[in-house]
Amino acid sequence: MIRRPDRGHRGSFAARQFFASLVAVCGVLLLFSVGFADGDDSPQVVELAPVIVEATRLEAPIGAIPAAVSVVGRSEVQDASTQLAINEALRTVPGVFVLNPYNFAQNSRIAIRGFGAQSNFGIRGVRLVVDGIPATLPDGQSGVDGIDLGAVEQIEIIRGPAAAIYGPAAGGVIRIKTEDPPARPFGEVRLTQGSYGLERSQFKAGWSEGPLGMLISGTHLDYEGYRENSRVVDDSLNVKLRYQFEAGGELTTVINLTDSPTQRDPGALTAAEVADNPRQARDRNLQFDAGERVRQEQVGVDYRQPLAEAHELRLQGFVVQRDFANKLPFVDGGQVSFDRLYYGGGASYSYRSEFFRIVGGGEFGQQSDARKNYDNLLGQRGPLALDQDEDVLNLGAYFLSEISLPREVTLSAAARYDEVRFDVNDHFLDDGDDSGQLTFRETSPMLGIRWQQSPEVNFYANAATAFQTPTTRELADPSGGGFNESLVSQTARQFEVGVKAELSELPWHPRLDLAIFHIDIDDALVPFQVPTAPGRDYFRNAGSSTRSGLEAALRVIPAERWSAVFSYTYSDFRYDDFVTPGGDFSGNRLPGVPQHFGNVRLGYDDPSGLSLIWNTRIVGALQADDANTTQVSGYSFSDLRIRWQREFGDWTVEGFGGVNNVFDEAYSANIRINAFGGRYFEPAPDRNFYAGLRLRYSFNPK
Repeated sequence: MIRRPDRGHRGSFAARQFFASLVAVCGVLLLFSVGFADGDDSPQVVELAPVIVEATRLEAPIGAIPAAVSVVGRSEVQDASTQLAINEALRTVPGVFVLNPYNFAQNSRIAIRGFGAQSNFGIRGVRLVVDGIPATLPDGQSGVDGIDLGAVEQIEIIRGPAAAIYGPAAGGVIRIKTEDPPARPFGEVRLTQGSYGLERSQFKAGWSEGPLGMLISGTHLDYEGYRENSRVVDDSLNVKLRYQFEAGGELTTVINLTDSPTQRDPGALTAAEVADNPRQARDRNLQFDAGERVRQEQVGVDYRQPLAEAHELRLQGFVVQRDFANKLPFVDGGQVSFDRLYYGGGASYSYRSEFFRIVGGGEFGQQSDARKNYDNLLGQRGPLALDQDEDVLNLGAYFLSEISLPREVTLSAAARYDEVRFDVNDHFLDDGDDSGQLTFRETSPMLGIRWQQSPEVNFYANAATAFQTPTTRELADPSGGGFNESLVSQTARQFEVGVKAELSELPWHPRLDLAIFHIDIDDALVPFQVPTAPGRDYFRNAGSSTRSGLEAALRVIPAERWSAVFSYTYSDFRYDDFVTPGGDFSGNRLPGVPQHFGNVRLGYDDPSGLSLIWNTRIVGALQADDANTTQVSGYSFSDLRIRWQREFGDWTVEGFGGVNNVFDEAYSANIRINAFGGRYFEPAPDRNFYAGLRLRYSFNPK
């Protein structure tokens, strides 16, 4: 564990004190619910709103899905939060571990059951979909640029392999749905200020008239950051248009504009540097002016048309233009720039009857990057080092079915075929012609079974697969230019059993989600660094590995106006066979994911409009490298949110604020896996504060 020298162990002790007091609070609530019961022996029934999930392509209540699926609602994402990064919204979800929320140049690192844990840049191994439009490239890289958390309606998470539905890089799936145009027109502004120069301004407005509706949202962020050289400036505009046709069809158009001219990268530190000053940036990151800038424009359309009472046709299309440039902390090729055109689409047909449902379709995505690398001469652009066009095409076809059998048993099956083609055309011939082509082909099946033991309890089991091709960046050859043709796709096979229960008639009205899984992985893609390019990641395949784990989530209502969410994850992730030039790592733990982590979230809502949320994150020890020579100690931290909202006629006024890292715990917000020279650590902010105001005016409908 890395600790700030002027505080010793005070932060950890305080967090443990809180955890002990939390148990006492739950005990008091239990006594309260028993001691002040109204004397009626019959249990009180609480009607919970049904949770409908679309991420599996077969729309269904969450309890009817034979897989581990979690849903995060709008209030958990938006209410009284800073909305800086997606990690705030995902803390209550078991099996999902997020690092790096404060380094915007590197992006959040999201791991689901270990998939994506070893990505040091962007999101890998996890498929990301926003309003039906893929935010994952054909080569498997994902990003959260342009997602306005202030307009998110629901986040659905498939925890585990889903390549049979989504294709490559689907070790897990995150589907984000933004707010729809409202029935009653409104306009609102939201202003937030906080520690370390946090300034965020947002607006949102929406209306519907006849068949046409629109929701528009925008945000401006200027955040200096906790560490030196970590400032981010970001502007985004999102538009959602929906048109209802008389014949029953529905056309949704989404538009996103993102301009982020400043995303500084403070870099990672050694343990000694953290102990000396956790707020400092790495010296080379300052010398080489490390950071990036991004501009992106995106348009997507989604058309749904009922063909008959039980049939539906769905068509989608999108195009993304991205202008990117960054500076890395080394000379050779240390300034990267590319212009990207990414477009694609798909079509699907679905049929539904009382006992049988099917969905079949096809998708394609084309990624074209015009990439140029230049030497980084202490922040100044040097000679050209690389000039090439990179094209990646993903073609996929899938089929899903579900059949209801006697005795409340449901069988589900899916299969998908994918072809991913990489084509590089080298225009920089001073070091030879590194042009080349690679093609990966995979077939991914999935099978599931569900038994509805009662209307409230569902048991399930499934077998599923996933595969992950190297990205264009991961295919870089550490010995020179061109493709690293020794790399092959990572493949995974999962077996899972679980139970979902919504026991509204019992005291505390528990909602339980429990899953146990085992995953066999071949040729895992793992990063490493070389002395000649510290800070740049190359990739190699591990022979085989296994992942076994348990995920549990429990939501309860211990007393009137109170709510509590508990989640716990156990992860036994190991390399079975992994021999490298640097040593034999067989038997070692997978770095980047702790064996144990959990979350406790307590909420209180008062009729006066006051609400409070207390959240504690508990993280066990994890490994920082494949060799398991550096272990990062466990930690825990707590956050507090306070919100007060009242309506005055057509006006809604909301004041909110919060304290992050209440007990001033010293921990690392990110661990750079297999970093050269022991530079693993990116320290998290100490105790910090924020406050804000939201004003909303709702127009009376005509």
